[in-house]
This record gives sequence, C-alpha cells and structure tokens, in this order.
Amino acid sequence: MKRDTIKWRFFKYNIFVIIMLITFTALVFNLVMHLYIEKDIVAQLNKIASNAEDTALQHGPDFFPNAPPAPPHEAQDENKSTFHDNTTVPIEDTHESNDLFRYYFMLDHSLKKPLTLLNADFILLDENGDKIIPFPDRPDFTPPDLMKQVIAEIHNSKKINQEQYINFHLSSSEYVAIIKPVFDKNSFGLGWIIIYSDIQKINQLKLVINIILFLILIFSALITTIFSSRVSKKISEPFFHLNQHISNISERNFGHKIEMPVYDELREFVNNINVMSEKLGIHDKAQKTFLQNVSHEFRTPLMSIQSYAEGIKYEVIDSNSAVEVILSEIKRMTHLVEDLLYLSRLDAIEENYNYSNLNFNDLLNSCLQRMSLLAQNENINISSNISSDSIIVSGDEEKLSRAIDNILSNCIRYADRVVKLKLKTIDDNRISISISDDGPGFKDSDLSNIFERFYKGKNGNFGLGLSISKNIIEKLNGKISAKNSASGALFIIELPLVNVSD
Repeated sequence: MKRDTIKWRFFKYNIFVIIMLITFTALVFNLVMHLYIEKDIVAQLNKIASNAEDTALQHGPDFFPNAPPAPPHEAQDENKSTFHDNTTVPIEDTHESNDLFRYYFMLDHSLKKPLTLLNADFILLDENGDKIIPFPDRPDFTPPDLMKQVIAEIHNSKKINQEQYINFHLSSSEYVAIIKPVFDKNSFGLGWIIIYSDIQKINQLKLVINIILFLILIFSALITTIFSSRVSKKISEPFFHLNQHISNISERNFGHKIEMPVYDELREFVNNINVMSEKLGIHDKAQKTFLQNVSHEFRTPLMSIQSYAEGIKYEVIDSNSAVEVILSEIKRMTHLVEDLLYLSRLDAIEENYNYSNLNFNDLLNSCLQRMSLLAQNENINISSNISSDSIIVSGDEEKLSRAIDNILSNCIRYADRVVKLKLKTIDDNRISISISDDGPGFKDSDLSNIFERFYKGKNGNFGLGLSISKNIIEKLNGKISAKNSASGALFIIELPLVNVSD
C-alpha cells in the first residue's frame, strides 16, 4: 500500500483508532473490574463476618459456661488495649477442649454457608488479644506473619472498638481481612473475630478474564482492520477512475462520461467533472469551427486580392478597377481582424471593464446618431421612445455602445423601412431595451445559433457582431435574447439599474 494516498491515510487512522480503543477498553475494564471485585470482596467478607459473629455470640455461652470474667485491670476501654503477640489461651480440661473444638467447627461451618469465591478462615482473640485455639498441643496452621499483621493492625488502631477492613501482602500472596470487635457484646471472654482470606484465586480469575478480553479485542481488531482495508479501498476506488477520466480529458478525449456508483459527497463532484468535460468538448469543437471559419473568411478576400494583383501584373485587368477591389477586400479583412481581436480581448480574463455610472438615455441617443447615416444610406427610418429622464446604469461606455451599435446595424441591414428602439423599466432594479425591424425575421434554424461566432444568416458579414454584443451584455450582468415578432426580428436586452440614492 503506497503512502501519501487516501487509502493509506484512512487505513492508518483506523489502525490508530483501533489501538486507542483497545487500550482504553482494557484500562477502563480493568479499573471497573478492580473496583467491582474489591467492593464485592468487602461485601462478601462483611456477610461472612456477620454470619460468624452471629454464630459466635449466639453459641458462645454454650461452650464457655465457666469462662471467668476478665480481671478489672485488664478490662478494655474504647481506645486502649494490651496484646500478647501470637500467644494462645491454653485449654487444659478435656471437656472444655472438646467444647471449644465443637465451637470452632461450628464457626468454620458458618463460613461455608455464603456462596463466595473467598477461601475464608477465622481467628478468635480473647479480651487480652490472645489467640484462642482448641488444641494447644497441635500445630497452628495460621501463618505467623498473618497473625503479627493482624495484631499490629489492632494495636495501631486508634479506635479498637470499631470494625476494620485491611488489605496486605504476605509471602507473595494478597490477603483481605475484617477485624470485628465483640468484647462489648459478650460476657464469656471473646474479644475479636478476624475473618481473613487469600485472594490469590480471585487475582488468577482476573488474569484469565484479562486474557480472554485481550483475545476478544485482538480478534475484533483483526476483523476491523480487514473491514477498514476494504472500506478504504472502496473509498479510494472512485478517485482512481476520476484520475483516469481527467487524464483522458487532458488528452482531449471529451466524449466519455463517468458512469459509476459514487457516494453522495462525490456525486456533485463527478457531475461537475462530466459537465466540465462536456463544456470542454463544446469549446474544443467551437475552437476548431472558429479556426475553420477564420480560414475561410480570410481565404476568400486573399484569393480575390491575389487574382486582381495577378491581373494587374499580366495587364489583363484594368488597374484602376482592380485597385478598388483590392482596397475593398483589404478594408474588409482589416475590419474582420479588428472584430476578431476585440472578441478575443473580451474572452480574455485580463480584459478590464472600466465601470462607471452612465446616463443610459444619452448613451442610446449617441448610438442612434452614429447609426443615422447608415440608416439614411439604406433608406431606413429609426424611431425611438427615449425620454429626457435620466436612467443610470453601471457599465463600460465604449463596450456597451459597441454592443448596441452591432444590434442596430444588424437590424438596419435586414429592415425594409423601419427600425424601432423601445426603452422601458421592468422594475426598480432592471430595464429592458427592445430593438426590432420590419424585415423577414429569423429562420427557425437560425434562432438557436444567432449569437454563435461566424454564424451568418443571409446577407451577413462575418458572424461576429452579435457574438460580441452577447459577450459584452453578459459581462455587464445583463441578458440578451432574439426572437421573431409579428413584423420581423426582435432583440431584447435587459440591464441592471443603479440606485441613485445609494
């Protein structure tokens, strides 16, 4: 997979997100599991301790019937206590030893009643803090370090008459314990009940859960990675086809459209490329047509000039008449070149329009005055309804005048007797100028192409005048259209007005 591609970046970000999600999930899960298990351990220990305490206090008098009361000087207050580290209370009498053994067995049985993962055990201390065991001559299975830890916790406690929860490590094992003081709840000498448990199995369970979670996350990550790779490929695939299509456009192959299913975000982009390709095709075709037409327009006068020049050379044509024709053709070519250059400047991006607020009535009157001589030569009468009121438009005076002159000259060329110019206000923002003649009008086949370059109707010159007018009007944010009226051809121009109050 190449770098610096959409596919690679999408895949890379997905992998990063997957790793972050796995890490975050593992951390949060372990934190929540630790808090839950810790809370559950405390709850289970409390339950076990409550059962043990109830059993110890309920059946204690049955097994300690002759337990002597504690000496007055050894009585416990709320904040002071004397402990003998890891000492035991010996039981000499056999009957009392059996009772104590049965008592221990009953307490041990009470620890097994709650359904729990804890492997709980207990320690009994008398009022002096000494451990009570049923058989002093038998080995004690309580770890000495654990007993020291418990005695130290009781000794260091500021309030020995309150229940305590402790967590400690001994010999690479972790323990939890609850120390419940009961010396103020009985009269048979029982001081404290300590319920403790090794939570090594719980830690092993946590490790197994983490391994299972890790395997699930790794499997999910692999599935997501494969899915991410396929998704990134599908996302980048349209761009591959788009690149090929744009490459074809660069080779001037405009005839093909992009036909493929795309996402909504790319549909408009693809449509725009198709439209661009179509417009480039039209422009390319128009450019070729333009070059063909220019060649044709230049070839005719050049051939005429060449023929008359050769006639003068070989003295087969009167030189005076030949010179008139040659000068006429040169003048025609000069006019054609000027129109071509002017149109090319209008199409150029760098062409500047010198915008200013123009009195449109005065501009129209100037156009009519310039066209009056041409109209007189053709015996055409020009009528208008231009008032003395000021109508202000924003535009380039030279270019706007040329656009209107071209339309007027076109109407004069085809009119029989009359050309009419009418000016009216459409609304507060736009005006309309209609220029019509009483000639034959447009052919239906000509209407769709009347503003195309080099498109000439009958008696047309070069086919550039109307194209220049359309270009100028549209650059001035206006509109121009042509149609047939009841009497002949009709041109309609719309231009935006300038609000004088602004």
